[in-house]
Amino acid sequence: MQHESMSVDSSELQEILKLKTMKKVFSFDAETNGLWGKAFAIGAIVYGENGEELGQFVGRCPIEGDVNDWVKDNVLPKMTEISETHSSYDELLADFAKFYLANKADADIVVHMGVPVESTLLKEMYSKGMIGDWDGPYPLIDVAGNLQQAGEDPTSVDSYVQKFGLEVRNFGSTHNPLYDSEVAAKVYQHLQGRR
Repeated sequence: MQHESMSVDSSELQEILKLKTMKKVFSFDAETNGLWGKAFAIGAIVYGENGEELGQFVGRCPIEGDVNDWVKDNVLPKMTEISETHSSYDELLADFAKFYLANKADADIVVHMGVPVESTLLKEMYSKGMIGDWDGPYPLIDVAGNLQQAGEDPTSVDSYVQKFGLEVRNFGSTHNPLYDSEVAAKVYQHLQGRR
């Protein structure tokens, strides 16, 4: 039996290898009433192995207590298109926990600068019995470390997106939890492709 030889240039080979090594990605973000306050908005996007969107979560509840001045000036103006979907923090957290549990299997769980906000969200879901002992991300991948390892600014996914011309859908800008989820995922996927 004779085999035909197939020629593949190096850029095609890199694309093939990248697709073979791409994993499902679950990226999430929360906005809180001050850095250490309770979340009032959560966004998450799940991407499949080929980069297609598999699911999306966005929720918002009333802010408990006095609104933090920094949040009032810097976060709320970026969230005008996200209306309140839940009547309380516990209801928002419970719905996000359901979405998380339904979508986390076989995914890299990704955040950007996830301490204290997103890590607290996970701890609260556990302490309220919404997720079990072994339901936390293992590991929780913080894109900040990936950026630093690549010699990039670990504090800014936006500057990385601009530098490499990555496409991010128009969910608004930083401090909109859907935007922050999307941009963290896109940066993570791009960095994975650079290895």
